Amino acid sequence: MGDLAVIAPVLATRETDLRGLLRGLGESPLARLPLDTHFARWVVVPLDGPRLYFSSRFDGTEERYLDALARLEEAAAIWSHCETEEDEVLHDPRALRGYLARHRVRSPYVLPAWDKVSVAEVNEALDRRAAMSRFAQEAVGLDPVGLAHAFRERFVR
Repeated sequence: MGDLAVIAPVLATRETDLRGLLRGLGESPLARLPLDTHFARWVVVPLDGPRLYFSSRFDGTEERYLDALARLEEAAAIWSHCETEEDEVLHDPRALRGYLARHRVRSPYVLPAWDKVSVAEVNEALDRRAAMSRFAQEAVGLDPVGLAHAFRERFVR
């Protein structure tokens, strides 16, 4: 399981546009990454001028995540509001990946709820919990034999 934190200076003239872009994202572009993302956030924070703070927790390695993140069109659009070197163009995935790597910070604020559990395993557990909850509601009033039979029918394979 990996985590990533990036803090990049935002161009003062682009802060309002960046905030609008982030608000208008709708469905997260991170859902298209080949590595499952547990959570992620982009936030504009006032740290000696506006800064874009991005943090993410994901399955896989940081290197693969950076590669995939840098290939997203939305990521290029987001970070294009940040200060860059004079000739740096962040719409090129290699340039964006390098930019993200240079602005990566080690963050003590990423606290894992589950240290070695994948997104798929968490989703499976949540599905099981929901199925068990539905079963409990449907099984109200069954006698012990009927309850045992219904449980085996539904959950034992």
